[in-house]
Amino acid sequence: MKKKYFSAAFLFAMLAWGQSGVLRAEFSTLAVYSSPSDNSESVKIEVGKLQLPDIPPAGYIRVKMIRSEICNSDRRVLANTKTSVVAREKIVLGHEGVGKIYQLPSGYDYSEGLKIGDLVVLAPHYVQEDDEMLKKGLPNLSPKMKHLGFHINGVFADYMDFPKYNIVKIPDYEKNMSLAATPQDYYDQMVMTEPLACVQRGYKLIQKQDYYKEGMLKTALILGAGPMGKIHQIHLQKRYPAIKVDIYDSDPIRRKLSGETARVRGDTLERLDRSKSYDLVVTATSDRDANVKDAVELVSDGGVILLFSGIDMKPGDSPPMAGPVNVEGAHRHEGSVKLMKFDVGGKPKSIYFVGTSGYIKSDLLSAINELHQDLALGAETVYKSVSTTLIKGLGGKTAYDMTGRFHDIVFNEPAIVPLLKLYYGDAPDDENVHHHLKISIEH
Repeated sequence: MKKKYFSAAFLFAMLAWGQSGVLRAEFSTLAVYSSPSDNSESVKIEVGKLQLPDIPPAGYIRVKMIRSEICNSDRRVLANTKTSVVAREKIVLGHEGVGKIYQLPSGYDYSEGLKIGDLVVLAPHYVQEDDEMLKKGLPNLSPKMKHLGFHINGVFADYMDFPKYNIVKIPDYEKNMSLAATPQDYYDQMVMTEPLACVQRGYKLIQKQDYYKEGMLKTALILGAGPMGKIHQIHLQKRYPAIKVDIYDSDPIRRKLSGETARVRGDTLERLDRSKSYDLVVTATSDRDANVKDAVELVSDGGVILLFSGIDMKPGDSPPMAGPVNVEGAHRHEGSVKLMKFDVGGKPKSIYFVGTSGYIKSDLLSAINELHQDLALGAETVYKSVSTTLIKGLGGKTAYDMTGRFHDIVFNEPAIVPLLKLYYGDAPDDENVHHHLKISIEH
């Protein structure tokens, strides 16, 4: 009897046909993802096609990404200074993004308020519905929390399936889009929702402290003039209109860029003046010395240190201590610590540490509201100045300068790959990410 042979493609098609008798084709999308490596010190990044199922799995929603942004946390994950699984698993990277609902799973309950075409923000934190910290209203502090781009697939894909938990519809987006000159300008603004939500949360926590009094924050110093430092600076001038804000960065290029940012009040310092003190010091940098030394020296007696950024740490590193205070622990767990009469340079000083980590849903909604209010200022819109660089398409090789201060940069590979590297100031100028504040990807 003559044997019959079947091609691999035919066998795959038969398997895809499934029990329902309906042929199910896979859905292909361009994505940026980690490539597992035996070398845990270095994670390879690839830009290529990724296969999704023909329809989203139950509990997931497919989103067509419109804008995403690079965050320094993405770089820290790839540099192994922030916990993730990217060195062991193939994970789509990125966690800041905005897009439109493209496809819903079979049997979706429309009473949940989402429909195809809705404009949504991707909320990076993911916890299960029965999570104990979620029940307490603090899912951002859950030890079981997973994170888009760190532990589950993130936003650096043209299409991606996200858990329903991570989907937040932008309220009244049709009406507020008219506040922007173009829909593209609106997307450029709204992609900053998650970073602004994280910033807002810190000041909400300060105002909940028993020692907080209206008007007590008259002066502020922001350590770190990167994109998060600038968002802090803008939000402070909106939240406390009378506050005097200084900002400092150890990188001279970033200081120059910060000092020339339009419509942002405050002085960019060329050096730290140790003779000065501030009611509020914000650590918007992952530098250890800035968090444990500079902040402590420059905060005033009775002043507040807002521990915003996590410290660059690799496994086995000693905890960053400011006297008896573990600043990384306080940051991660949103600790509130009163350090009374602590010796600083031979003088006793009382310092209030407030840790802030991530956001909760109400912070996302209040951030959306603030971004809409900022758009209503028209030509005086401030937040748009934080976006300084644009990459057109995940595979685009050009990083377009949006400031007019530098120039476009053409790479010999997709621009997102070198711009996801964590630099320490020793890279060639044109590849140094410190030229940039927020780098946006137009999908």
